[in-house]
Amino acid sequence: MNNNDLMSRLAELDAAPRTEPTAAETDREETLLRQILDDTGRSERSAGAVFRRPLVRRVGFTLAGALAVGGAFVAVTGGLPGTGGAGPLSSAELASWTGTPKGLDTAQGKGSGAAEYCLDATQDMGTGAPKVSNADIRGDVASMVITRSGDAAYCLAGSDSGVAMGISPVGGLPADGIALDTYGARGSGDEEFNYVVGMAGSDVKKVVVHDHGKTVHATLQGGRWTAWWPDGQPEGLLTGTVTVTLTDGSSHTVTAKSLTDRD
Repeated sequence: MNNNDLMSRLAELDAAPRTEPTAAETDREETLLRQILDDTGRSERSAGAVFRRPLVRRVGFTLAGALAVGGAFVAVTGGLPGTGGAGPLSSAELASWTGTPKGLDTAQGKGSGAAEYCLDATQDMGTGAPKVSNADIRGDVASMVITRSGDAAYCLAGSDSGVAMGISPVGGLPADGIALDTYGARGSGDEEFNYVVGMAGSDVKKVVVHDHGKTVHATLQGGRWTAWWPDGQPEGLLTGTVTVTLTDGSSHTVTAKSLTDRD
């Protein structure tokens, strides 16, 4: 067989073109691998936090219709349907969820325990003194943003476990602008929840997410807004609307799809 015949034969054996996996497929494979490696007979909640930097893409909007600028990123990190009820937060903790959060004092009581968990979960993120912001509690679940040496993470903590996700630093936005940073889903079955982290301009007073039958009043502080809710989309997608209220009292509602399509 000459070289031309050999090359033709190899082409026949490998007729299908090779394609690279999408970001969501890669994230799903990595999540499944972590679950397999962590499966030592313990529940997933006792395995501790999962902290890693997400795959990212840029999206955002302003009330004037222009794309928001700055370091806004999005990571779609879908859940794993079909694996049974498992996640970093228990079904009982998720059932205690409230659409409007309460402020969380991270220096005492439940807030102190949640802060300790989140600080431990992000201790490898940087060497600088940690800063806590966007601290709130919805039912029995606390959430907050931890910033160290310019790096940041969004952390949710229940009674004995939680999860932390890398997010981008707050970037400059138009005063009436809002941008998505990270959104997705964690857990599965009755232990699944959705989350979203975004950025907001200086004139943004309130952000409310309406998604999958839930009305979620976001916690807004220092140009960043955070929200989470149970019983959302298994793939972590945003399919509802987001309402932004400005300091002058005006408000504007856009579809979540209009935000996520602007990449």
